Amino acid sequence: MTARRHIVFLLNLLQDVNIVRPLAYLAARDLDVSIAFLVSGKFLERDILRIWQREIGQIGADTGGAVHIYESAIDALGILQGKQGIVIAASESTLAAHAETHNVFRAAPPAFLKITLQHGYECVGFLQNREHIIAHGRNIKFGADVICGWCEAPALTSLAASEKPKLYVSGSPLLLNTARPASGKPASGGLVCENLHSVRMRMTGDFGRSFMDYFLQFCAQLNAFGQKVNLRPHPGGMYVVKNNIALPRNVVLSTEPMYKVDLPAYAFGISAPSTVVLDMVFAGIPVAVWRDGDGIMDTSNYEGLTAISTAVDWFAFARDAVMRRDYILERQQRFIGRLRMPVNGADVYRRFAALLANGSTPLGEVRTSGLRAAAATTPRRVLFIAYGPTPALDRSFLQPLAPLLQSGEMQHEILTEAGANKDLQSQPAELRNTRENRSAFLQEWFLSRIAAFQPDIILCCRYSGPASPVIASWSAKHDVPLIYYLDDDLLNIPPEMGAARDIAYNQPNRLKTVDALLKSADLIYCASPQLKSRLRHLRYGAPMVAGRIHGSGSIHNRAAPGPVKRIGYVAAEHGGSFDIILPHLVRYLRRNPEVALEIYGMAAKPGRLAEFGGRAVLIAPVRNLEDLPAMLAGRQWDLGLAPLADTPANAITPDSRWLTYTCAGAAVLATAGMVADDVCSDGCGVLLGGGQWLEIMEELTDDPEKRFALARNAQAKVETRYGADNLRAQVLAVFDEATAAKRRGGGKLWPHVPAGSLARAALPIAERIV
Repeated sequence: MTARRHIVFLLNLLQDVNIVRPLAYLAARDLDVSIAFLVSGKFLERDILRIWQREIGQIGADTGGAVHIYESAIDALGILQGKQGIVIAASESTLAAHAETHNVFRAAPPAFLKITLQHGYECVGFLQNREHIIAHGRNIKFGADVICGWCEAPALTSLAASEKPKLYVSGSPLLLNTARPASGKPASGGLVCENLHSVRMRMTGDFGRSFMDYFLQFCAQLNAFGQKVNLRPHPGGMYVVKNNIALPRNVVLSTEPMYKVDLPAYAFGISAPSTVVLDMVFAGIPVAVWRDGDGIMDTSNYEGLTAISTAVDWFAFARDAVMRRDYILERQQRFIGRLRMPVNGADVYRRFAALLANGSTPLGEVRTSGLRAAAATTPRRVLFIAYGPTPALDRSFLQPLAPLLQSGEMQHEILTEAGANKDLQSQPAELRNTRENRSAFLQEWFLSRIAAFQPDIILCCRYSGPASPVIASWSAKHDVPLIYYLDDDLLNIPPEMGAARDIAYNQPNRLKTVDALLKSADLIYCASPQLKSRLRHLRYGAPMVAGRIHGSGSIHNRAAPGPVKRIGYVAAEHGGSFDIILPHLVRYLRRNPEVALEIYGMAAKPGRLAEFGGRAVLIAPVRNLEDLPAMLAGRQWDLGLAPLADTPANAITPDSRWLTYTCAGAAVLATAGMVADDVCSDGCGVLLGGGQWLEIMEELTDDPEKRFALARNAQAKVETRYGADNLRAQVLAVFDEATAAKRRGGGKLWPHVPAGSLARAALPIAERIV
């Protein structure tokens, strides 16, 4: 029997964590290996803020990897002895600073394949600048069997002849580091990164002092306008921290790992030459590279990017990052095109996955079965467009895709109408004083961000905001599939759904956007078969798919036998639904004084429930919807009520309450003939007509075993059909279908109800359209 293979990551410099982290998650998810982390004693000494030790602990917990501390190569050998597989270092060479990892490679058992990762854009032994050469020389060598380079061999001008046969062009692991939050928030000012410890800042001059002088002048200028500056020290150097540099009051210091920084939220970035420049370029924000005023410092590897020197330059760039954003981003795209570097996240993922899969198998074997089959076909750069960070976006996409987004198998960006409008409000009055100016700004806002991200898939989630022509035209021009996701008929939001929703969705410009996206999408993704039928009835002819699963869930409270003590109701905008059960509830509570009623999400308790005092209470809403399942589980409801008024809107809009109640341990009672018929089938809930509510509540109260069986069956269905894995597979299948539809050229529109004016047509509510 072949021994299980190991992948062991060596960590010596603090910045190593950023490089190896995505590979650890890749290996844990996709390969049948044991994972371990060997952390040098020098690493612990360098980690003065203990930030990185906590990160390693979290990564180890997430990946099931053991964490070991070693003081010498002998210590490391004792851990590696008797094992086989791969040992990976993010900073390893013949340089003295890399001795802790280089010596481990020299001592490693022959059963291990040794891999060195290029750990920065300008990296000793790979691509050196003039200051690197002065400090370290040219003939840098490695103890590895394989060295992973970010660029093709001709671009790695410092690679020694003896090392070239070892080169494996992998691309940068940083392109897989997508665990950072993608908040979709508007820009929060600029980010300045300091790497003043670098040899390039001191080998040919005291450049660190002039950098700080200009930085402080820049801070003073922004402070005069009431603006803050975000300063990020290099994680290894921590110059301003270690040297107790006094910083102005408008400076916000950021020391969190780069993979946790929401780079796209910044309006611009400024840094001396450093790998963080590429991080910001790939994040799609305007970037300036600082250089000394005399041009002594070597910045040739960043030629083509915006260069600044004096404080006047800094301030001018901050202005241009807003006023000339597209011009700067276009230059950055040309820079990327000249790098000779794999820059597609999916491509980089496949390169690393193949190397680790093959390198972690016994000699003579090539095993790829551990890789996800979807890895080669699933789009990896997904752009979501929504009003804001809505529950639908989170529930239907971000939650199920979270493992892929965190590991780097998929990259994503979120553009929101709310973010665009906030940026619009920050513009000078003359840029927003007319409808034409506002429209032009918003279209440019979306276009620049779409172009910067270069998505493989664009998904509009319930979107009815501005710039739909820009979105559709970019999709068509660049042959990128456009998906429109709906869980409501946004063309026909009825008044009974509430005045706020009626005003928000029934504006003519919003109806026009929905109509335009339904016509231009390559694929319409409907949350229910009923909604798909409705859209077909409205004569939209684009390819459509209906999701079998609207949301995923996990059990927060196991169903338990016992008497009914508490029943619950989650209020929703299902106009008039609670009125269906209110008289039944009043009679039920009078007959069962031992039972309490709890209502979540209702603004005021109905007057007919006043007689029950503390037995009928309202539960305050949670601030974060992600906390709702756990909160309801703690209430320990025995019955969950899901009535639905018989309206056209309710007949097509998925109701998530069955899933919510079931995960909280309650048996579900729902209206028959509506959207809960499927989920409640097979003994997983009770479907009721209008007059049966009192009867069934009494029956389940009198027969607690039956109530327990309903809840238990429903929870089994959640675990087999409604887990995150199931929804993730559905979403990935939708992406594949959209790609196929794009190749086919999409569908032809059926003859359509003419738009005419923007007034809504005088049709029955089920058929109203622009």
